[in-house]
Amino acid sequence: MYAKLVVGSTALSAAKAMRDIGRLITSATPSTSLLSGFNVGSSIIVDSTAAGWTYVGSTNASDRPTIAAIGSSVDINTPYGVVVDGNYNLCFSAPAADTGYLKYCILNVGWRGTASTPIYMNLTGAESATSLGIVTNEGPRRFFNSADGIAEIATTATRFAAGDIIHLIATARHITIINENRGISAVWETSNTDVHTFYSKAPFIQYNHCDSSIFTREAIIIPVLTSSTRTATVMTAVFNHANVLTGVVSGTRDVTQDGTTNTQYLWQCSGNLRNNSMTATGIPVYQVNPVFFQDGLGGYPTQYVSGTVPIYWTAPGIGTTGDSITIGPSSYTFFNCGTGFGVAMQTS
Repeated sequence: MYAKLVVGSTALSAAKAMRDIGRLITSATPSTSLLSGFNVGSSIIVDSTAAGWTYVGSTNASDRPTIAAIGSSVDINTPYGVVVDGNYNLCFSAPAADTGYLKYCILNVGWRGTASTPIYMNLTGAESATSLGIVTNEGPRRFFNSADGIAEIATTATRFAAGDIIHLIATARHITIINENRGISAVWETSNTDVHTFYSKAPFIQYNHCDSSIFTREAIIIPVLTSSTRTATVMTAVFNHANVLTGVVSGTRDVTQDGTTNTQYLWQCSGNLRNNSMTATGIPVYQVNPVFFQDGLGGYPTQYVSGTVPIYWTAPGIGTTGDSITIGPSSYTFFNCGTGFGVAMQTS
């Protein structure tokens, strides 16, 4: 499924955006009729193939056992989803390709309750979630109390400001959210490993780089309540990690090892990683790279995102979102993720 979602002339609350996204990724027939927050006239469903995710639940009673109905009183009149300083999430699951073990994706409002600018949403992975929105081993995100009403969270979350365009690409292998000309948040399944099979776990990773003009890593691997303005943006984690050498199990793990490993092909650490190259006859060509990582310190072999998810890193600004790029024998769509990088994806 691929939906191009357009925020209207006024900013959209994260809670309403989350409901729209949730309805789309769980629908057998995604359509703009499922939207209550994004601008229906400007948004389009480019690929209506079912994404293959299942709704699990929420901390908010109005979104249990299903997401609040379109146009219902709570959907219209409760833009922030919850009372002041209460958490609001929507939880989803999808099976891994090789084993069927479940991976989980969580959508969260960046502010706990009402705030002057509640237009930011966090996308995280998790080991598990319940129908009441209780999440186990959730990945990194920054969130704020209602009193923190300025844009402290801006670098670490997806934004729904007036006129923003959100590209939602989802299959049972991934959920990828691209803030046009700004950044990316994703939960990506990876290639399976024998370690995951032995421990009966789904192989997947969370990657957030919501402001691609910044290459600094947020030094967290779990949700953290914060009150200060953020100047970093990159967050990533794998889930329920069992160290093969020591037997120690970690709920979440940073596979960049504090920013010292898995740079370039996972953590995008510079805006000039893929300057144009040339063919043997001197014709200019783009450079693209697969998305992958290895946690060799934990005893894991290389895990490839590309191949399981049809995505490659590109240089920034090599075209306009929607342009076609040929990689090997196949055609991919270019998405503009801001000044730091772009991605080439297949959307179905």
